[in-house]
This record gives sequence, structure tokens and C-alpha cells, in this order.
Amino acid sequence: MATTVPVYEERQVSIGRVFQRAVSAVTLNPAVVLGLALVVGALPGLIITYLFVQLGLTSASALQSGALSVREMIAAGLLSSVISMVIAALVQGALTRAVVAANEGRKATFGESISTGLRVLLPLVGLSILFAIGVGIGFILLVVPGVILLLMWAVAVPALVVERTSVLGAFRRSSELTKGSRGKILGLFLVLVVIYWLLSIVLGIVGLKMYGASATSLTVGNLMGSFVLGTIFNVLWGTIQPSLYMELRQAKEGGGLENLEEVFA
Repeated sequence: MATTVPVYEERQVSIGRVFQRAVSAVTLNPAVVLGLALVVGALPGLIITYLFVQLGLTSASALQSGALSVREMIAAGLLSSVISMVIAALVQGALTRAVVAANEGRKATFGESISTGLRVLLPLVGLSILFAIGVGIGFILLVVPGVILLLMWAVAVPALVVERTSVLGAFRRSSELTKGSRGKILGLFLVLVVIYWLLSIVLGIVGLKMYGASATSLTVGNLMGSFVLGTIFNVLWGTIQPSLYMELRQAKEGGGLENLEEVFA
């Protein structure tokens, strides 16, 4: 059932409105947004981490004892990275669908959101790989180029999902939308980093108090803390990124956002 859509008349990008859009998406459709972040995002990551720990694939002692070779450790690391990238792409695509619908006053279903994520999964994985390579090389080159690329490509994911453009087209579209607003986007990213950092500290302290300091119990605490933190991160980034995209698009192009939902029809 449709609800009243927030109307933003100002044409200047507002970080406050980005957060308002994100909060509105969560409050309008909490079951789907939180469910996607938890079931699609955090839970598979927790299971994979647990399996890797049980198999000894994350232990340096396994390499030292000869139980695992350097090649096997590298292969395990690459496999973990690929799986994490696929999970991140799926949850981001699905959450973009849910957030766009919420900002237009409609509740997207869990199935609709997952369907959108699956439809753009391969392009999003390709985008993620190019993004990581480009930004990584940029950070190696005295950091600043990496920061510039990070800001330029800040909304490449929602651009690809919403506008159904190509991977390279999504990078170009993001660069176009973020031009003139990258200082504000940097401020937004710094706020998110501080929030994530504070939550990590709090969850770390709580985990130590709940599970003690022994190696076995601390592992349980770390896993649970990682699960909670992963869910929160998915909710934060999964709603903020498409909200930033919509704010930039409205500021650049004016008018409403009613036509965005039509691309998912």
C-alpha cells in the first residue's frame, strides 16, 4: 500500500536528507530491509567464517605445521574474498530495490528485492572487482587518487541497479552525479566510518564481558559480534548508498523520483 512520499524541493545536496531517506526506508519497510541485511548479508558471512575457522583455513599455525600449504592458504583467501564479494553485491542490489521503493512510498517485497539483486548480480560483481582494483591502485599511489576515485564512484552501484546501465556506464554516471558534491560525500563517509568504529569498540567490549578472554569463548564472542556488526553495516551502507544516489540525482536533475520505480516494472 502506497504512503505519502517525502518531497524535497531544495536543489542543493543535503547529507541530512540522505540520512532521512535511509531512515525512512527502514521505518517504512523494516521487515524487508532488516531481513535482507541479516539473512542475505550477515548470516551467510557468519556461516562461511565459522566453516573456515573449523577447517583451520584462517589459522597461521596450520601453515606453520604443514597442514596447509601456502598455495592452499592463498586459494582459501581468494575463495573467501569472492564469496564475500558475491554476497555484498546481492545484498546491495536487493537493498537498492527496497530503498528506491520506500522513497516512493511503496513497500517492496522480500522476493522482489532478491529478484532485483539476482538480476544484476554478475554486473555488480564485475563492478565490485573493477572498483576494488581502481581504488586499491589509487591508494597505493599516495592515497589521494584512491580517495578521489572512491568519491567519484560512490553511487556506481545504485546507478547500475536503477538505470540498468553497463558497468563502465555506471562508473561514468556516478562520476557525473557526484561532481560538485564530493566534499559533502567525503564528510558523509567520515561520519559512517566513525559510526562503524564506535560500534566495533562497543561490540568488542560487550563480547569480552559476555564470553571472557579464553581463546574458545572469545571466538564465539567474535563471531556473534561480527554477525551483529555485519547486519548493522549492511543496513547502514545498504540504505545510505541508494539514498545518496537519489539525493544526488534529484539535486542534479530536479523534479521527483517517481520514474525510478518504473525501471523495476
